[in-house]
Amino acid sequence: MDVLVVGGTGFIGSRLSRTLHEQGHSVTALSRSPGDEPLPDGIRTVAGDVTEYDSIESAFAGQDAVVNLVALSPLFTPAGGNEQHERVHLGGTRNVVRAVEAHDVERLIQLSALGADPDGATAYIRAKGAAERVVQEAALDWVIVRPSVVFGDGGEFIPFTKLLTTPYLTGLPGGGATMFQPIWVGDLVSMLVDAVEDDRHVGSVYELGGPDTLTLADVAKQVYHTEGRPCFVLPIPMAVARLGLTVGEKLPGFPMGADQFRSLQFDNTVSENDIEAFGQRPSNLRTLEGYLTERSAAADAKARSSWMALSTLALFGLLGGGWLLPTVVDIYSYGGLPRLAFLPSYLVSILTYDGGLGLERVASALAPAAPVDGGTLWTVGLFLTFYLVAVLSTWFGRRLRVTAVSIQSDGDRPGQDGESV
Repeated sequence: MDVLVVGGTGFIGSRLSRTLHEQGHSVTALSRSPGDEPLPDGIRTVAGDVTEYDSIESAFAGQDAVVNLVALSPLFTPAGGNEQHERVHLGGTRNVVRAVEAHDVERLIQLSALGADPDGATAYIRAKGAAERVVQEAALDWVIVRPSVVFGDGGEFIPFTKLLTTPYLTGLPGGGATMFQPIWVGDLVSMLVDAVEDDRHVGSVYELGGPDTLTLADVAKQVYHTEGRPCFVLPIPMAVARLGLTVGEKLPGFPMGADQFRSLQFDNTVSENDIEAFGQRPSNLRTLEGYLTERSAAADAKARSSWMALSTLALFGLLGGGWLLPTVVDIYSYGGLPRLAFLPSYLVSILTYDGGLGLERVASALAPAAPVDGGTLWTVGLFLTFYLVAVLSTWFGRRLRVTAVSIQSDGDRPGQDGESV
């Protein structure tokens, strides 16, 4: 089949595009910035903005099915305000449906959200509900999928939880009692592929959740527990949370507002889990805790590899070579580059060895029992310090990179696809 994935380079879209391609479909991924996510050769990428019909219309020509994943995140107030939800979710869906009908595309799969309702409590839920109505009233074969929160590498849910909480002791509105039913992105993608391929799904609205129902407090505890840190939750009165978020949204750059408070007042769980329509059972699905445990183990393995990583050896060589430079070059005569090369080694020695942490005192304490003279021991201790600094720098750099990749939006704005609360 020829399949167009609208939002095809985002969190869910990139995985769906790859999976469809692997299963032999001819895939086109449409997004505002298709170069942001490298996709395998054989997947065609097209630039377009769902809020501008003329920019997307031609991509629908010759397609057998379209999957519309484009969405703004409900976890934060969109740039431009909550009005953007109607512009992207409702207006964007109208443009997608119009293009589908114009090119006689056989099927549209619409990714919606649990609780989607034109009269719902938040702008996100109302826009999603109105978009569903547009799809259902169109003269085409459609399937609507409403997932709970979606987790996985590059998703927002776990980074958002960590942004909202702290390890050891944290406060959560209402004690974090809001319920979620997180579903792994890989499990959701397999069901979306089935919705594309199987005619029996046409005309159905599916609510999909993961195997476990968890409170926000449960999620926070699982996130930190797998990192080896406890998390005790202190309830924040809902009235205080409402006041804080309502006032906060008036401040420039504040990421959340009254809508995010309202979303905490209703659960994000399914009334009946429709995963069985896709041949799945809860026991077959990946749990959030299992995912977190595997991710933590992978991070630990990567941290252990920091001992001999290329970046570690390069930084150790830089520090060690810089320290030895004055023995072969008169850096005070040459100045410039030689002095600059010596500077990092000198600063590390001052901060961690000669002073600061005072690691030199450890070497001095070992001197009486050492089989070498004090000068040699001092030098060995300094170079060991250089090596440990290099290891820690590599490990810390990797953690920052992983955190940055997790927190950043994987999809387009508008257009982070498929992460719904």
